[in-house]
Amino acid sequence: MLCSEKVKLFAREHPCGEATVDGARTLVFLNGGMVAQIYVQKYPGEAGGLILVSTGGMDEATLRTLKQKYRLAPLMLWYMKHCNYEKLKPKLISASLRHIRDETPEEIAYAKDIFETTFRDFTQEKDVHISSLLADLMRQRPVTAADFAALAGRILLILPNQDFFSEKMQKDLIALMHDPKIAYVSGGHLSTVLKTQDYVRVIREFLTETFA
Repeated sequence: MLCSEKVKLFAREHPCGEATVDGARTLVFLNGGMVAQIYVQKYPGEAGGLILVSTGGMDEATLRTLKQKYRLAPLMLWYMKHCNYEKLKPKLISASLRHIRDETPEEIAYAKDIFETTFRDFTQEKDVHISSLLADLMRQRPVTAADFAALAGRILLILPNQDFFSEKMQKDLIALMHDPKIAYVSGGHLSTVLKTQDYVRVIREFLTETFA
């Protein structure tokens, strides 16, 4: 499946919400920030606003860094397709928990429970699909600031401290956007799990101020 087709599929399966702004359909993604950027690039005019959470840009410099970091991704994808997935799940949970930074014991226990619950029903087929989509993204044409010009003033960036994406990647993402609203939160890459109320508050304020 081509990336463009996967993007359409992802948008159908994981939209956070929709609104109509100046006649354009607004898609709000709470995950898949890189997918959302490619969606805007490939389908100009379909999105009337954008919310990006804990992500980096699909700009040339960030893609170059990620390609180097994930140069073994094709091998990992092959392994995921052919392994005993149930035995792999505990390792995937442990890898997810490595994003923990300075959380309290209660927050760590909560994050562990969330991941164990999520992976309990997570299928090998779905994980392979998501992993292949991310690998496919690394082969896409980089986005530029021009791709987001039409969304000026209608972009929200929620950026955690100590995130998986470096401070430079966050700055490069900001540079891509036109007049974005920027909110900084604590909690690292797991902040969407551990600081849910902070996200809900910021997103509600943005949607009310921008699209009401």
